[in-house]
Amino acid sequence: MLTALKVRLYPNKKQQIALAKNFGCCRFVWNFYLNKTNTQYQEIGKGLNYCDMAKDLTQLKKHENFLWLKEASSSALQQSLKNLETAFKNFFEHRAGFPKFKSKHKKQSLRYPAGCSIKKHGVQLPKLGVVKAVISKELMGEIKSVTVSKDSTDKYFAAILLEVEDVPTIKEGKISGIDLGLNSLVTVFDGETTYKVDPIKPTRKYAKRLRRRQQSLFRKKLGSNNRKKQVKRVAKVHHKIANTRQDFLHKISRKLVDENQVIVVEDICVKGVARTKLAKSVLDAGFGMLVNFLASKLKRVGGILVEVDRLFPSTKLCNCCKFKNDSLTLNDREWVCPKCETHHDRDENAARNLREEGIRILSTNTDGQSEFQACGEDVSLVSNSAKKLSSMKQESPR
Repeated sequence: MLTALKVRLYPNKKQQIALAKNFGCCRFVWNFYLNKTNTQYQEIGKGLNYCDMAKDLTQLKKHENFLWLKEASSSALQQSLKNLETAFKNFFEHRAGFPKFKSKHKKQSLRYPAGCSIKKHGVQLPKLGVVKAVISKELMGEIKSVTVSKDSTDKYFAAILLEVEDVPTIKEGKISGIDLGLNSLVTVFDGETTYKVDPIKPTRKYAKRLRRRQQSLFRKKLGSNNRKKQVKRVAKVHHKIANTRQDFLHKISRKLVDENQVIVVEDICVKGVARTKLAKSVLDAGFGMLVNFLASKLKRVGGILVEVDRLFPSTKLCNCCKFKNDSLTLNDREWVCPKCETHHDRDENAARNLREEGIRILSTNTDGQSEFQACGEDVSLVSNSAKKLSSMKQESPR
């Protein structure tokens, strides 16, 4: 099983210069062969594969105008070519867009596929020596690759990819249904109790600071040193927002995974909701990131993530008598069932219905259909994760 750990690097002045050269060489190799591949494709209708580019790179490094490419690690340059070939494959198989040219003004990264090791006080990198790092835990396993990156705030990180033994574990715990929302980020029902967790809204929390720094950036002259300094100040605020959100979601997902064996959530179309007036709040909440964290953490401990189809009417369905209330709107946070007269909290009722649907999916072990349809349901909000079981769309035939 492959696992990764991201650590903070603290290179000295010489190592920073060496990393800048490595970043520049890898960026040049990517842009050079991207342009060469595009040109050849336009001329003869066939691009370059990795073998062709690697052979040409060997000759390119011997040219008198490109001798500076030898200062970078050869394995990192070859990995840049492999990444370019993968980018073209993803494009032709309709998994990603067309590869773009890289800029020195954006995030920089390179990957070392070999020659890396963990030392007592840092990470050993080719042609750099031991770079000081903060490693939070002991790393057990074989190092497959190390990706070094530099963000817009001039901070260095290393993503260490490890291959560890896949030890099967049998996790014991509860089965919980989780409803994601904006008023309450998660509403959890474990069969006995219900509790809610409110969102922290980091974008709105730091909105005033971000607005002032962006206003100051707008007043700076284009191309000036003061403008470059102000760009970094703005980037630090964005970095703070992203870190705050990620830390909060990691803590929530860890708590849920520790308490439950099976977690049932709703498959959410974040892209669809991002086109509505709720886009800022939805993206700030990080629904997709939360579900991805749950999936990865459950997989490590032997748990199961069940994603119920987005067309399942979890909100409008009465948990007691299964009456579907089509007149329910987004403004109705509480409602009374017209049939059995049961008072429902909107989010708690959805969590209960999701838990029941998840148990049904697990018990039948099939993608069976439900008798309920969600025609006219508002688009709800997460891309497919690693290990999931989902029910089929309700209107489709078996």
